[in-house]
Amino acid sequence: MPYTSRSKYCLALFSSFVCAAMPMGSVRADDPPESDWTFITGAGAIYAPDYEGSDDYKLMPLPFVELSWRDRIRLSGLGIFATPFMTDGLRFDLGVRYDFGRSEDDNDALKGLGDLEIGAVGVVRFGYEAGPVNLGLEVARDLTGDRNGLTATAEAEYGIELLDDVRLNVKPHVTWADDEYMSNTFGISPAQAARSRRGFARYDAGSGLKDVGIDLSIGWMLTDSIHLMGQVGYSRLLGDAADSPLVTDEGSADQFSAMLGLAYRW
Repeated sequence: MPYTSRSKYCLALFSSFVCAAMPMGSVRADDPPESDWTFITGAGAIYAPDYEGSDDYKLMPLPFVELSWRDRIRLSGLGIFATPFMTDGLRFDLGVRYDFGRSEDDNDALKGLGDLEIGAVGVVRFGYEAGPVNLGLEVARDLTGDRNGLTATAEAEYGIELLDDVRLNVKPHVTWADDEYMSNTFGISPAQAARSRRGFARYDAGSGLKDVGIDLSIGWMLTDSIHLMGQVGYSRLLGDAADSPLVTDEGSADQFSAMLGLAYRW
């Protein structure tokens, strides 16, 4: 998924590519019935920008825990999600996740801009399985904090079985963001301009397409329970996001990430 902050991005990205890797492998007729409960633990590392739009990267550890009941209720990372409606092809999810926000200590370019506190983010997601392609639309809205933004992300994921135990997923995505999200994430207010260590001028960022990108992930079933996963991602900031001084003067519109992790399904 496209990211809004480093911490939330790490958790959401690891969650998405863990889940993408887990369904691999067919179920045999003599297999025992699956339990109503699923418990997944994992750990890995991610290499990603230290703020959205930065050209400075950090390597960070990435723990992960998910508890699921009948794939209807999930405690995943720092969020809770429910699936009130699900058929063979359609799925509707809603939930709340926690976003750590952005600290001005993350990068020298942010000095004087203040911290961007976020907290709880409400999420509504629609999914549709069209043969080998999974289509998704996620709408996320800040519930607490000072960003008060809304985003809508459309994606299409295509899975390819390279070998019996190895699966490749290709997922292009595009994200739209409203005025408040863009202004608080990429804008520079008069007060921030006056405090900025970099001497940024005032900048107003309006709603529009925020980014477009693609993720490539690969999952390898080492055993029935142990899964090795890797992912690389690229996104390109667009419009007012790309034109922000935080991006043009101090960062880059080209955003890359790489991740490697190991998960165990109990």
